[in-house]
Parts: sequence; C-alpha cells; structure tokens
Amino acid sequence: MALDEILLLTNGPGELSTWVPPVLRRLRERVPQARIELFLIRDQFATGTEETKARQLPLDAISGRTEFLARLARRKGAGRGVVLMLGGAPRDAVLLGRATGYPAYAYSFNGRAWRRGLRAYLLDSERSVQQALARGARPEQVQAVGNLVVDALEDALRSGASWPRADVLLFPSSRPFAVKYMLGFMLAAAEHIAAAQPHLRFAWVKSRLLTRRSIEEGLSARLVREFGGVGGSLQGDRVVSEGGLEVAVLDEDLRYGAMRQAKLALTIPGTSTLEMGFLGLPAVVLLPLHKPEAIPVPIEGLLHWIGLLPGGKWLRHEIVRRLEARIPHLALPNQYLGERLYPELRGIFSPQDVARTALEALQPGSQTRIRQRLRELEARPGADALVEVVLSGER
Repeated sequence: MALDEILLLTNGPGELSTWVPPVLRRLRERVPQARIELFLIRDQFATGTEETKARQLPLDAISGRTEFLARLARRKGAGRGVVLMLGGAPRDAVLLGRATGYPAYAYSFNGRAWRRGLRAYLLDSERSVQQALARGARPEQVQAVGNLVVDALEDALRSGASWPRADVLLFPSSRPFAVKYMLGFMLAAAEHIAAAQPHLRFAWVKSRLLTRRSIEEGLSARLVREFGGVGGSLQGDRVVSEGGLEVAVLDEDLRYGAMRQAKLALTIPGTSTLEMGFLGLPAVVLLPLHKPEAIPVPIEGLLHWIGLLPGGKWLRHEIVRRLEARIPHLALPNQYLGERLYPELRGIFSPQDVARTALEALQPGSQTRIRQRLRELEARPGADALVEVVLSGER
C-alpha cells in the first residue's frame, strides 16, 4: 500500500475521544509510512482544548480551520492520499477531496447527512444506511461498517486496569458552557438522591478537556443557584458539596471501567449515552432549558450572525426550544431502540425532579428492565472494516 498521506477531519470532544483513536491506531499499523494530519474543524460544541488532547495521539500534524482553508487553496500535489472525516460536516471532506484530488470518505451515525462527492459514506448501522438511501444515496455509496464507540470501549477495557467503584456517576459534560450549568445542578440532585439512599457512592467523571476556569465556575454554582443548584469545593481527589456529600473525582480514562460497575449515570445528551448503553448502564438524560439561549445551536449563515447581536439572545432562545420540540429522543440508545428507555428530563425541572427520576431508575425492577433492553443495541465494532474500505479503495 503506497499512500503518501492521510488527512483526517474531526470536530468535537466525543468524536476525538472515541472515533479517532481506534481508527488512527489501525491506520498506523497498516500504512506506517504515511503522513497523517488531523484537521480540527471545531463546531459550536467544541471546548477549545481539543488540540491538547489531540497531541496525545500519534499524528504527524494537527491543524485547525485556518490551515484547512489554506489547504483548499493549494495546488493538487503529485502524491497519493485519502481524506477521512471522523466527525463533522461531510461537505468539508468533499471540499478537501476535490482540492487535493484524493478520494473522500466520511463516517457518521447520521445517514441523513450523506453528501454527493464522497467515495463512500461509512455508517454505524443498517438503520443509518436506510436514512442515507432515503436522502438519495445509491446503495454502492453507503455501507454499514459498525460502531466506532464499540472499538473505543474494547480498546480501553482490554487494558486490564483496576477500575474504581461508584454507584452513581455524574457526567456534566466536557464542554465549558455545559459544565458551568450542569455540575452544580447535578451535585444538588446527588444530594437529594443520597438523602434517600445514604449508602450510595457518587463520582464525577471529569473530562481532561475542561479548563480550570470552567471547573471553578461550575463548582461555584453561580449560574444555577436560582434553579436549585449547589456549589462544592475540590478537596484532593473528591468534591465536597455544600450539603456535605462527598463525590469522588475520576479521570476520564477510567470512565469505561466505572460505567461497567455503576448502577446509574446522570448525563447530558451526547456520545457518552451510547457508551453507557453498550456497557449496560442505566442513565437519566438531562436537558434543562432554564436558559436555552446559553446552548450553542448549529445555525449558519445570516441567522448565525444575527444570533450574535445583542438582540440575538431571543433568536437563540427560540431556535433551541423549537429544535428540542422536534427531537423525539435525545439519548442515542433511545434513538436506536425507538423508545424512551433512558428517562429524559427536558425543559424546566429541578434537582428534586432529577432525584425522583433517578431513584425510580435505581429500583431493582427498573435496573433489570433497562439492562435487558440495552442488550438489543446493535453493538458491532467498526474500525477494522472502516480502515479496510478506505485502504482497499486505493489499491
């Protein structure tokens, strides 16, 4: 296989943590001579610290949007290469493929995002393939290769490390805008859960993508006190809430082992819900809309710039509310299974509401029902098949 370079594109913390590493490891094994560059095309949900995490990966170059645009303007080279998108807008992969003359591939959970100009659209499941076909893709242009989250789980759990034990895990997000609202809110909910079941052990799975400032703001609970949130203080390897609840702080590298042994997670929507689903962990998914204008929304063009104006706060508020109302399920396992298996709290609710829902999910009957249903998720690894498609297309 004589590839000169491989150009990867990704956009957010979830994809960078779960999609990129298993694929990159296999590419390094199969084409060790190829130069591999990763373009971080950050979206509205990016933390700003993704580059720090990317530096831990075996890459030859890490670039951003500026370098991406410069590459689009550069002349085509004489070498051989491929473009592979692992998170983001397939349009960007198509543009980069045209600029370089390389075939462009994209991987996604969303078949509806298929774009003309891709050599192949690689998907997690047959469900996603049907979505792409409905959008006009031809059968030879799409393929279900498997779920890269499964590869990330298998790689992590294969290490044989000793895993921490906790009953209830808090996932307030790896995104600064979310953690400053959700951490204090979840701490308050944890206090109410602990009041009803004092024997439970709690842990916050802290992302490495969080900045010190965002953590301090989250622990202050300044933005959520009016909604019932509470603050806490970081004391060594644990947080002590204002009500005296001790919550262990776990590094994100320990999250899969912790998920395997926990009884419940409190989380926001995102890739983590699928990780939990594959590991059989019940969860309560939270989308508070006390301040919907604070949630980044995927809007482009004129609406994006209007939303940044002083009066744009109302526009962002309305867009988030309308988008939320159109989404039947927030959690990925709920989307895959077509039912509200994971309870979802949306809109205006309190930490006490979260605690009541969590206590119900902790009941033995609920635990059994949720775990049994989660076994029906299509959990097939995809990294090997994805890399095979990408590389075989260049032989």
